[in-house]
Amino acid sequence: MEQASREWSWNISEGYFRLITECIRLFSNSKTTFGSLAQIIDERSASASELHKNYRAEDLKKHLEIIPTDGDLPLKITILESSYDAIDDSIPEIEKLLGDSVSFANAVSLLLFDLVVEENRTEFVTKFGLSMLDAKAYKGAAKRTDGKVVPIR
Repeated sequence: MEQASREWSWNISEGYFRLITECIRLFSNSKTTFGSLAQIIDERSASASELHKNYRAEDLKKHLEIIPTDGDLPLKITILESSYDAIDDSIPEIEKLLGDSVSFANAVSLLLFDLVVEENRTEFVTKFGLSMLDAKAYKGAAKRTDGKVVPIR
């Protein structure tokens, strides 16, 4: 039985584009097969519900600040409806953690950030053309909490 899918499109920044291509490279190398953004999202969407537990608010905010979502480069993908729902369902908890609104595209960006952290490949930031200061800040943000820290609001 074929699973329902959903097409999604938005305009992304150059930094977001580079994040996507680097994640495709990391994903492809880990699977030893050519991958796509849709495959990454479909495989990792279930972990979206854990993003608010695995990172400090300031680290997720730093990612979104250094690699903005919106830009002029068009992106259109088709993902499973279940993947869309899992990511969309994670947004309220992320918004609660960040104290700000989060778009679907932002949530996908944070899911890709999680892949980078998981792959422990923070050296990729230089490929984004970031300044040394931004690269250092991004590398500092690219870590998961140990799960024992409870953020105080």
